[in-house]
Amino acid sequence: MKRIINKSMIFILMLLVFFSMSGCFDSIEVDEMAYVVSLGVDKGSGGNLILSFLIAVPISVGVGGEVGDVEKSTTIITVETPTIYGGVSIVDTLISKRINFSHAKLILISKELAQEGVEKYINAFIRFREFRPNIYIGISRGKAEEFLKAVKPVLEINPAKFFELFMVSYKYTGYSSKSELEHFYMNMECTCSQPVTALLDINELSDSSEFSRVLSGTDMDGKSTMEGNYKAGEIPIISDTKSSNMGLAAFRGDKMVGEMDGREALSYLIVTGQLGRVYYSLPDPEGSETYMPREFQGLVNEKYYVSLRLGMARKPTVKVSMNGDKPIIDVSVFLEGDILSIDSEQDYSSREELNKLERFVSDYIRRSVNDFLIKTRDEFKSDICGTGKPLKKTYIYWDDWMAFRWMDKYENAEFNVTAKVSIRRSGIVEKQVPLSHMKGKDK
Repeated sequence: MKRIINKSMIFILMLLVFFSMSGCFDSIEVDEMAYVVSLGVDKGSGGNLILSFLIAVPISVGVGGEVGDVEKSTTIITVETPTIYGGVSIVDTLISKRINFSHAKLILISKELAQEGVEKYINAFIRFREFRPNIYIGISRGKAEEFLKAVKPVLEINPAKFFELFMVSYKYTGYSSKSELEHFYMNMECTCSQPVTALLDINELSDSSEFSRVLSGTDMDGKSTMEGNYKAGEIPIISDTKSSNMGLAAFRGDKMVGEMDGREALSYLIVTGQLGRVYYSLPDPEGSETYMPREFQGLVNEKYYVSLRLGMARKPTVKVSMNGDKPIIDVSVFLEGDILSIDSEQDYSSREELNKLERFVSDYIRRSVNDFLIKTRDEFKSDICGTGKPLKKTYIYWDDWMAFRWMDKYENAEFNVTAKVSIRRSGIVEKQVPLSHMKGKDK
């Protein structure tokens, strides 16, 4: 009898489990939701926010019908509201579907708003389950609304795919950085590191005649203006895709305190060990001594460059010691590169010449990284590279570390940077034979 009762109870429990699993009272059909691709946040009037929702149009990206025009793959809705989720409710009253952020790829905050502080907005995003931790976050130098309106993917029909690839371009350019909501939040709350985000803007140029105006604005103290010495929106480029991603926005706490151009972003990746495999150009150390034939005498002052494919040989090392209240920060970076092009007639195939090039590249990168670190200290007053982490490990008690006030100490930091670059390969050309050596010099 007891066995029969036990079997009956098990059967009843199984029925209850099955019934609970089959419930769909709170389900929402996929075609009842409006999927936001990107959310723009601007400063409104009277303390309000201006929210811009870039929403995917399913039929235009090949879902639920014939594929439409790429330009119609998204629609944008803009609303002014006191709170983020209040704005969501207002938009829900306008459209036939329910706003959903589970497939959103980018949160774009205007520079104007970021300079005032973004903590309350980041907390709002991090708490809501629909915002994934790996959603990208960026700072728009202009209005986020205008940026989202200007985005016109040319090579992608799917707008979500465009933003996903657009924000990871730093892996092969080095001109931006990993910029995800989760990492931003952790660095914002950290006591030994500060957050950075990608710097985005619109390129307004319509004709190549305007390039000189852009280049004249990049004052490099008489030095060569290299590719990457620009910030988003200031790049000499013309394209149907007006959006640009170059440089970084630096924060101290939740407030934006400065901007970096593409080359400074590359130095950030080197120090933090995030550098992928990128193209890197620098002046040829021997270019000024190159022989020029008579008919090209006017080009004797032409600038020559060496282009490398540069990457991390191994992770950088950071050591911190204290000299009174002054942190002494020793940074050692280890890179390797392949020669892609040599503008001059210099032959770097011999071991002696190759060593000379390695020493020049090492010193060039050392100075670039050192200048970048000094900028974080003097201009940003923010340890965005997390150099305080090794020192934090030496403290046993949390209260002692908090009383130490690392961020205030960082403003007095002294940097010792060493860089070692090993050039592994010279491309598929083993030895460079200058044309003048083959035809002889003009007298």
